[in-house]
Amino acid sequence: MQAPEQAEIVSRLKLVEEMMAEGRHNTQRWGWVFLLWGIGPLIAMFWETHWPHPPVAWPVVLAACTILNGVLIKIRKRTGEGRTITMRSVGAIWGSTGLTVLLVVLGSAFLGSSELRSMYVALFAVVAVAHSTSSIILRWPVQFFTALVWWAACIAALILPITRLHLLSMITLFVGNVVFGSWLTYREWSHQDE
Repeated sequence: MQAPEQAEIVSRLKLVEEMMAEGRHNTQRWGWVFLLWGIGPLIAMFWETHWPHPPVAWPVVLAACTILNGVLIKIRKRTGEGRTITMRSVGAIWGSTGLTVLLVVLGSAFLGSSELRSMYVALFAVVAVAHSTSSIILRWPVQFFTALVWWAACIAALILPITRLHLLSMITLFVGNVVFGSWLTYREWSHQDE
């Protein structure tokens, strides 16, 4: 039989593990967001090079993604669902990341920033930090691997010629958002839990 103090410690550790498992499970519900914000920018990049009116590609696609994101959040929101501290923390990380990326992109576009390399590095780094922080909070190695993809892109953006940054961005969006989002969505649909 365990001493009362040891039983309390074991109980608390089990509770922490349950909260992390619940956080991973809840994160799976957000796979569609990674898909949306992976496919959306890829569509804008394709539009820029292959469709008419390239200057409106990014504003139109970002506006459409933002509206769709808001609508889907409203639709998927569960009424009365309790939110744990873990999920509030992860939500705060991603909300802050999304706002930061939006401000950097809109600010760069509005001001006509010519520091393309710096913008790529900054955006890749911000997303890597969000993934790594979420993975540490949730103790989820798969998401940490996704952070490594974004950090590798950050390093590559410092090394590659500027003409290759567009391709690097497409590859990183595909692996870091589309593949990760697809995996999360698959796990949600197949009801797989960690």
